[in-house]
Amino acid sequence: MTAIACEVDEKVIKLFVEVWSSSICQVLSQLSGEKFDSRVLDSSPILGKDESDGVWIHFSASAGLTGEMGFFVSKADALLLSGLLTGEVPSESAELSGDACNRLTEVFRRFAGVASAALKSKTKGEVELLFRALEPPSWEAALGFRLEVRGEKTRPLNIRMVADEGWAKSAATVCATGAVTPRTTEPERVIPSPAPVIQGTDNIGLLLDIELEATLRFGEREMLLREILNLNSGSVIELDRRVNEPVELLVCGKVVAQGEVVVLDGNYAFRVTQIASPAGRMASLRI
Repeated sequence: MTAIACEVDEKVIKLFVEVWSSSICQVLSQLSGEKFDSRVLDSSPILGKDESDGVWIHFSASAGLTGEMGFFVSKADALLLSGLLTGEVPSESAELSGDACNRLTEVFRRFAGVASAALKSKTKGEVELLFRALEPPSWEAALGFRLEVRGEKTRPLNIRMVADEGWAKSAATVCATGAVTPRTTEPERVIPSPAPVIQGTDNIGLLLDIELEATLRFGEREMLLREILNLNSGSVIELDRRVNEPVELLVCGKVVAQGEVVVLDGNYAFRVTQIASPAGRMASLRI
């Protein structure tokens, strides 16, 4: 991949760096329980010779921002990131299996989820970041940088990030106006990734097709039987949760995530903003 001749405003680069570096550190801190910080090693959209043996993670942006983004990590760093999801970091000589790639995808989905919320706050509009595939981008890069992320106990790892001209131009518009342009087309649906392997559950694949009841909870209220019997059309029941507080996702009656309600293709949908690790979700569902 090569860089294209495109003048990128410093504000766009700053937005790109700030959002992704803070999002990555936040997610890694949640996964590991240790504090992470980061620093930019270089600001170039061109890959170096040492960045050929590894994994590409491809995302696209829609709604308020449009364009394509690619993330590159070496094989050793891919194994480290996938291991942080389960708490078991494999050796750098281990094979990058399909299960490890699934876990890596889940980690980057979390990066994108936090980044999407950060972009929404900064741009005052909806921003959708959608996972595409574990493959190199087919487009040319307009901006990019290489980030070193270091934990208190975790060794440093490098993540190369690049974006195309479409992302750079739409981000420049946001930086100039302070708000995203309202979308006129329906958002693309998220392509679900294969379920990640969960520590201590070697046979989890046997259970993945079991249907579970999922419910959104906006709030609760205890009522007397006489109050319930007195309900009629037009009655209003006040709940214990304010409008700006997160909605809870319950599976089998137990909270597994928090988020907000959105509209997708004319239907209600749920955008996750906080969620436990797959292992934590499995533990919360045990009876």
